[in-house]
Amino acid sequence: MKKTLIALAAVASLATSGAAFAQATISGGVGFASIKNFAGTSQGLLNTGAWLDVAASEDLGGGMKVSAFMELNMDSSRAAAGSAYSGDRNMTLSTPSFSLTLANTRSGGAQAAALIAPVNLWDGYWGAGGVITRANVDAAVLTVPMGGGLTVQGKYVESGPDYAASAGTTTMVLAAMYAAGPLKVAAGVNQSAFTPATAATLAAAGVTSPRTVSTDLSVIYDAGVAKVGLGYDSARRGRQDGTDDAAILAGITVPAGAASFGLNYGKRGNGSFNQVGAQYDLSKRTNVNLSFGNADTGAANGQTNEYSLSLNHYF
Repeated sequence: MKKTLIALAAVASLATSGAAFAQATISGGVGFASIKNFAGTSQGLLNTGAWLDVAASEDLGGGMKVSAFMELNMDSSRAAAGSAYSGDRNMTLSTPSFSLTLANTRSGGAQAAALIAPVNLWDGYWGAGGVITRANVDAAVLTVPMGGGLTVQGKYVESGPDYAASAGTTTMVLAAMYAAGPLKVAAGVNQSAFTPATAATLAAAGVTSPRTVSTDLSVIYDAGVAKVGLGYDSARRGRQDGTDDAAILAGITVPAGAASFGLNYGKRGNGSFNQVGAQYDLSKRTNVNLSFGNADTGAANGQTNEYSLSLNHYF
């Protein structure tokens, strides 16, 4: 943490002095809410999140640019209550024909982009009902714009696939994104290779023939009066081949001036979640959000509910 704070102070100094980076920005946000989370362990009026983002970039000439980003976060859903931690961070080299990013982040394919409702819940949708999950990863990402709204990506990812016991896995990802007018489409094919130690861990958990390939997809269409998203995530890598189900996800948002309303839905096998949210923008940087969520693991007594009435500000 001391090193993180030193790095943050150094970049902040550069932002104000302009000594090393031509452009630097500091942004962030804070949220307060009256909530009840799924587990019932967090209830009442809480600081639901506070984060500080530092971004810096330098123009190298010839259409090339180097940039860096880091996030300092305080969120007891990802760290011990009252403690701060380093969130996503990356470095990117951009050229007129491609960009190369080295990142420490959390995994997630295109499928979750379909969950577009204005929902702001303590537990969110990652892990709700066991439908989709995330893991900490290191990644190298090559992004190439192809023109006509089409972009392709190649990723090398180190860590585990969507299975908690499989850290020590490498994954190759080929992804494509298309955006034109009201339509956005994103898809990815992921292939994992397991180290002997990871394979032994999986075998000890009863996964003797783990699935190594998965696919994900999202389609979002903005009709003006409403925006609709659909997502698909195949059976997960790291699960026993032939035993896992695909996930279906959907979201809808209806704008109404400064207000918006929407629903999110996800299902995989017997697990599912439902979310409903309403948001009112007090300004471009501040909103009030009322959300409710239900998650069902499919097991006996596996249903849980949560709610949140929050005030959120971004700067």
